[in-house]
Amino acid sequence: MRFRIFKSAKPKKERSKRIKSDEYARPFDVDELISAYYSNSWHAGCINLKTICILGDGIEDKAIEDILKESVREDSVFTLLQKTILDLRIFGDAFWEVVRVGGAVEIYHIPSWTMTVNKYGKFVQEVDDKRVEFPDDELWHFREPSLLSQIWGTPDYMPLIKDEAISTISTIKKYNNNFFRNNAIPDGILFIQGGDISASTEMGLRQFFLSKFRGVENAAKFCIAPVPEGVKIQLEKLQDHSDGKFLELQDSLIAEIVSCHGVPPRLASLMMPGSLGGGGEASGELKIFLNTRIKPLQNVFGGQLDKFFMHVFDMDTDISFIPFDIMPESAEIALSALRGGV
Repeated sequence: MRFRIFKSAKPKKERSKRIKSDEYARPFDVDELISAYYSNSWHAGCINLKTICILGDGIEDKAIEDILKESVREDSVFTLLQKTILDLRIFGDAFWEVVRVGGAVEIYHIPSWTMTVNKYGKFVQEVDDKRVEFPDDELWHFREPSLLSQIWGTPDYMPLIKDEAISTISTIKKYNNNFFRNNAIPDGILFIQGGDISASTEMGLRQFFLSKFRGVENAAKFCIAPVPEGVKIQLEKLQDHSDGKFLELQDSLIAEIVSCHGVPPRLASLMMPGSLGGGGEASGELKIFLNTRIKPLQNVFGGQLDKFFMHVFDMDTDISFIPFDIMPESAEIALSALRGGV
């Protein structure tokens, strides 16, 4: 097997900025998507839920699974598929390296965030200062549909990035954290009584407030300022800190995130007003979620695997995944029997 880049290194910010000007660049910054995944538990939870539900209990055709077992390296088949689906959900793209050794085929997962396209339109893996260009027959590209690029896929949650719903929640949390860290002093106005201050002192105060009080990292800081004798300083609060408004906005943004992912609120651990809270209601929501959201995504990914097997193994397949078995609660079974249901 030829040289391959160590996969766990962290991508450099310079690389992300540099490729933005490239005509073949992704229509988004991968570092921003990585940050969104690790900074928001609701967003990450929805992505993880969709990933594991798409994978289900694995590939239904055992013969297909056996072929993959013979070819997959460094991972189990289940782990390879899980990594691939997760890349598709986060980045809209996933990559396998396909190496032919004699009559055998070796398959390796390549992290999506390490891939770029050079000026010749060829896929290149880039980590730190190392670059590897892949021949067309040694790389397989899984791709989500995109209206932004003919080369790259786009994840289905991009509206949450564009309208800054995820980053706004992070800002709210940072503001509240710094509010209490800075002694929980609300916003106010500074009155100077009993005299005038020099222009240099006034300019110093202005610069001090601009540099030390602006931004969420400086939320609610307290100021001590020396003044001439006989001059008094009075700090008046303009408004009290309102937790209610922030909580209301945060709840609205969380609901937007969950809705964008198509995850039922109960499955995202959100309790909605008027819900009964029973297990039967949760299983019903999960069944609808699996049938209307997950099944189509399974079909799309299965179709891409069919193309892979036709191209690499010259096999005509119809790959599907074993869905999770959602059994109704005992109370629902009894009610169904009383109603004459099966």
